[in-house]
Amino acid sequence: MVFWYWAAAACLLSAVVAACSSFVRFRIRYSRSGKLDQLIVIVHALFGLFRIHVEVPTIQISKTGLSYHVKEQTEATGAGQTAPKTGKRLINLRGLQRLRLAVREMLVSVRELKGWMFDGLRKIECTRYRMDIRIGTGDAASTAVATGLCWTFMGIATGALDRFFRLKTRPHGQVKPVYAGVELSVVWEADFRIRAGAVLAHALRLLPRLHYGSALRKAYRDWRSVPTQATRT
Repeated sequence: MVFWYWAAAACLLSAVVAACSSFVRFRIRYSRSGKLDQLIVIVHALFGLFRIHVEVPTIQISKTGLSYHVKEQTEATGAGQTAPKTGKRLINLRGLQRLRLAVREMLVSVRELKGWMFDGLRKIECTRYRMDIRIGTGDAASTAVATGLCWTFMGIATGALDRFFRLKTRPHGQVKPVYAGVELSVVWEADFRIRAGAVLAHALRLLPRLHYGSALRKAYRDWRSVPTQATRT
């Protein structure tokens, strides 16, 4: 009987070690063509046993604020696939004010929160990065100027990526001028990963930094209320 206890403990320990050594992978893709925007976020964890697929097919700016449709689907191997959650959400001035309050409460309730966040970002590895831009203004001179500005923007974005994350790949991208007409299309793709054990260890480092639990709970409620949901199906 004792042998089976030790065997079960060894299996449990092996499962924990394997889970901590696995990678949590993120794939992000944003594309814009004309007036159509699309954002796709895919998350894989525990060697692909747990998957989340979030798709934002449309992003619109109106007088009431920024509205976007969301389609979210979660799948766990062995537990089946949940029904996709779809809905339309709205971020307006009221939501931004709640976000500001949430950030202020977080800074009060957690000591050195910014340093903790930047340290966590540096643990994330970028394994693939690509940005392609096609731009045309209808005028050859202004198109050339806009192309140069896009190259500058891509250089700044790559520098910021290397500043906040661990760059494990060579960034790829290009800017193509379109002299025959007016066009603006953007495709950005990036893959990130971080070990599950690093996520857990970094989360535990947050506990000694907590000052006020009530302020943290209030900040969490304010943050949850930021994406004001307009409709849901």
